Amino acid sequence: MKNKTKLLTTLTAGLAIAFTGCSDPAPGGNTSGGGGESAVPNSFAAVTAKLDKGGDVFLYYSAEQVISTAEQYVNTLTQSNQAMGTVEDMVKVGKAALNQSGIKDISGMGMSSVEFEEGMFRNKVFIHHDESKSDGKMWTLLGSEPHDLAMLKLLPADTALAFSHEIHPKALLDWIPDLIDASGAPPEVKGQFEMSLQMANAQFGLDGLLASFDNEIGMFATLDVSETVQLPPPLNELPMPSFAIMAKVKDDKLSDFVFDALQQVGGPDMEKRTVAGIEMLVITEPAPMPVPLAPAFFRLGDFFVIANTEDFAKRIVATHNGDEKNLTTTEEFQRLAKGLDLKGNHFFFAGDKIGKAINPIMQQAMQADGIPDNLLGMDWENSYNMQTLGVVRMDKDGIMLENHSQNGIFNSVMMQAGLIPVSVGAGMLLPSLANAKAKAQRISCVNNLKQIGIATRIYAVDHQDRFPWQVPTTAGGTADVAKPKSDTTALLDTDGKPIFDANAWLHFQALSNELSNPKVLRCPTDGSRTLANTFASKKPRGAIGSNIIPFDKNSVSYWLRTDPEVDEQRPNEVMVVCAHHDGQYNMLLTDSSVQQCSWNKLAQYFQDMSKPIRIGFPQR
Repeated sequence: MKNKTKLLTTLTAGLAIAFTGCSDPAPGGNTSGGGGESAVPNSFAAVTAKLDKGGDVFLYYSAEQVISTAEQYVNTLTQSNQAMGTVEDMVKVGKAALNQSGIKDISGMGMSSVEFEEGMFRNKVFIHHDESKSDGKMWTLLGSEPHDLAMLKLLPADTALAFSHEIHPKALLDWIPDLIDASGAPPEVKGQFEMSLQMANAQFGLDGLLASFDNEIGMFATLDVSETVQLPPPLNELPMPSFAIMAKVKDDKLSDFVFDALQQVGGPDMEKRTVAGIEMLVITEPAPMPVPLAPAFFRLGDFFVIANTEDFAKRIVATHNGDEKNLTTTEEFQRLAKGLDLKGNHFFFAGDKIGKAINPIMQQAMQADGIPDNLLGMDWENSYNMQTLGVVRMDKDGIMLENHSQNGIFNSVMMQAGLIPVSVGAGMLLPSLANAKAKAQRISCVNNLKQIGIATRIYAVDHQDRFPWQVPTTAGGTADVAKPKSDTTALLDTDGKPIFDANAWLHFQALSNELSNPKVLRCPTDGSRTLANTFASKKPRGAIGSNIIPFDKNSVSYWLRTDPEVDEQRPNEVMVVCAHHDGQYNMLLTDSSVQQCSWNKLAQYFQDMSKPIRIGFPQR
């Protein structure tokens, strides 16, 4: 396994360099010319001095040629667009951003990986630039010099995942006018931007909030293996998470603003409480989520924190005050931190619990996408069961990403770049997303029924206030094929007799001019139906018919009543029913209104019709 991982790492890095245009070889390396130092000055010495030699990976490439080539492409694209008169402001802004970002000042990049003790790798990626070329925005927007990671004071001992990032929004906003000027945009663009800032200041004091924010945000989570969150099939479960979001602040302005805004907006019940000596604003009505969510908002030392529950907020306060052990005291953290300089601008930690929790999710995702378990000979199960601790340092001469991990540079950099946070977040949100998808599909079904209702009304206007099943075939209707109370596969009454018409698809086909698209006749949740793209019942001959999906009985999800009572004169008659919503129903009445209802409410609607029908419980 280890040898295969190392081989994959080396091959991947080599291919990446080949495709991005690696240019200058390392001094002393063999070349077609017989070896020796590069004839073109480069940053080899400066970059490699930051890396570890003698490990599994040691790579360098000079960036000047790559960046120069990229710049040539941008210039060529801009000139071509100018020639055609199609230059847009976004192209100009993009070029200005490239020129001012500092990307063009990158002089070299390198990476290394060394197993400094058995089962523990030190991985480094370094992006170099000359110290005299530090005017680029990327060298300051993400931090200017490393500092102590104050966030560590908040992390409970059982923290499974944590990351924080330094970002300077005030500097970003200050940069935008320069970009507008450099792009050559019309003066009114800059004026509109400045006007929006003035409005933000007038409405909620943007400048004061930015001054209160101390340029650091983060998130951390624990996983309680004694409790689980049930995930939708084919996944199983996830240890119960607790989580918090934090922002470093200089004063109370940001927290006071959030407190006031929440109380003014209203919504869930909330109240101010003093918890462990800290004033908090607590949501007292939990949200209907698979994970506990009744947030607590509070200021703690240098941080404004939002915890998912009041109980987790108490733990964070106890950790900060030293009443509960924090993450840095654990054996796992100390092993990962051995020899690692923890001063930085960005921080990432993933514990053993994360790998064990996320592995089943990733395995299921791979299987669902048809990715074989033994892809490239990798042991994917173990590749996610890893621990990593890393920092990103913004130094005067470049950016250093360094981490200690159970695996080499390929996997660990992927993890630190966000694979684990995204995967864990997806796992935590899957149940909610599943519910959201079901709700969205039901709303889409409601829209389908509304279109059907409107179509029947339009048809009736053109056919003497009659629906298709009341109009003879010779006049464009379907009265000749109407079979009220004939669909034995649909809902039955309490005597076991049909309620709906088995020829519903023919009646809907008669509405083709009014509906225009047969897709509205299939409920989004009904995967058993074909998605016809024409109302024609037969494919045209020849090549023109190759992409045609004809309309037939299997194209319709909805049950249709064609009893004599179903007409415009009786607005409360049930006309169409959809039963594809997990025990809930969507229903279209003859007045074109659509109702979402439970079984009991549906039964009541049938009872309230001009000729009441007692419906039987649906067959399972």
